[in-house]
Amino acid sequence: MHHSSALRRGILLMIAGSSIFATNDAFSKLALAHIPPTQVLAVRGVMAGVFLLGLLAWKGELPALRFAFDRRVLLRAVAEAGVAILFITAIITMSLGDAAAIIQVAPLVTMAVAVLFLGSRIGWSQWLAVLVGFLGVTLIIKPGTSAFDAMALLPLGSALLVALRDFVTGSIGRHVPTLVVTLATTFVGMLLGFGGGLVEGWQPLDLVTLGYLFGGSVTLISGHMLTIAAFRGNDPAAIAPFRYAAVVCSVGLSAWLFGAMPDLVSIAGIALIMAAGLYAMRQHRPAPRAVPAPPVEEPRKAV
Repeated sequence: MHHSSALRRGILLMIAGSSIFATNDAFSKLALAHIPPTQVLAVRGVMAGVFLLGLLAWKGELPALRFAFDRRVLLRAVAEAGVAILFITAIITMSLGDAAAIIQVAPLVTMAVAVLFLGSRIGWSQWLAVLVGFLGVTLIIKPGTSAFDAMALLPLGSALLVALRDFVTGSIGRHVPTLVVTLATTFVGMLLGFGGGLVEGWQPLDLVTLGYLFGGSVTLISGHMLTIAAFRGNDPAAIAPFRYAAVVCSVGLSAWLFGAMPDLVSIAGIALIMAAGLYAMRQHRPAPRAVPAPPVEEPRKAV
């Protein structure tokens, strides 16, 4: 496939995957009107796990399940499960758009952690982008005002765990199939849900709620597959900025399904987070490698 065609395909896949993840959040919020967060995780995890096992069997990759017990795979799964429970708990009261925007500071957190703890170096302009991104978070959270909701801190905690998840993901060997990593994540989240159910208690499931959970499991798996496919054969720095489509989609779904539009201050915060993230990604993008010119053959002398 031509490079420009592959790039266009990757961008479209990332927009589609990010939008589907936003739809997954909407299904979760609809289900939360009937059941607690841990039950959402547990039941959705069972549904997604059955589907993933079937997909692994169909692809003949069941023997690869042994890699699910790899220490790095399990650590990633725990981090992702933490992201899910914090985010799902937050959207019980928060709008989808605000929560989705706050969690998008994760790339900025990742960059800051890499500098503070891993010895990476970035310029002052990228540090400024990190500060602007967190300023955007404060505009959404509104600390010190009557509009402050402590639940808004949960997506920020999710962003910190996303940074940990991304670092761990980078250390997982290429020999581990993506489906196995996804299944391990689903399984740990399911266990967390069942464990939490012992404390929160469970509510009876009707057909409507089961429909929301089924939609959540399908969109969760589809989102993962689309976003992974988006990066295949493409420069991640060129694809990743389109992850912000999730914020736009979340704001739209929040207004359409739940009648919750962000106020002007929150809109400004969302804009700052997106602008800071896009700028930081652009600055961090590696320079294109120079392709050496083919050697010029000297004309042969006539004998």
